Amino acid sequence: MAKCPKCEVEVINPMKTWSMIGRPSRLGEMLQLTIGLYECTNCKTKFRGMLGKEKITIKGIMHKIKVLEEMVMEAAEKRTELEEKVKALEEEKACLLAEIEALKAIPELEAKISALESEISKLKEEKKALEEKITPPPPPPPPAEAPPAEVPAPAEEKPCEAAPAPSEAPAPAEEKPCEEKPCE
Repeated sequence: MAKCPKCEVEVINPMKTWSMIGRPSRLGEMLQLTIGLYECTNCKTKFRGMLGKEKITIKGIMHKIKVLEEMVMEAAEKRTELEEKVKALEEEKACLLAEIEALKAIPELEAKISALESEISKLKEEKKALEEKITPPPPPPPPAEAPPAEVPAPAEEKPCEAAPAPSEAPAPAEEKPCEEKPCE
């Protein structure tokens, strides 16, 4: 609180404050002065006033420097911790974005799966149809009272080079000569 030099009205709050180190005294002590800039509410005059004085010693300055250095070190440690946290969060964000992209692909994959399943069922049906066409119908049962057909003598007829397998061979009465290569 300061008094206006013209009208002597007391002004409570300064507009601006700052600190300044004064000249050393005869004993070598230095003072730190805190000064305020005031404006009178009555006559609008601007004036300065002293808010406080503090003795400054070398020990006090060294102590303040140490405190400030500790604060700087703590701030640097916090900064490195925060940078590590940011890095970890960025990695987690990248992983989550990759998972989101993978999850976005799931509906597309499900559509592909259903399309492939329907295609597989069609192919299975086609396979069954082709297998039915390939397998010959079972031979009709031979008539019970049919006379046995004449069997040619082995000395007269020479078998063809490509003789059918015994399981697939037709009945001896229906045997036909080979059409691909005539027997000699």
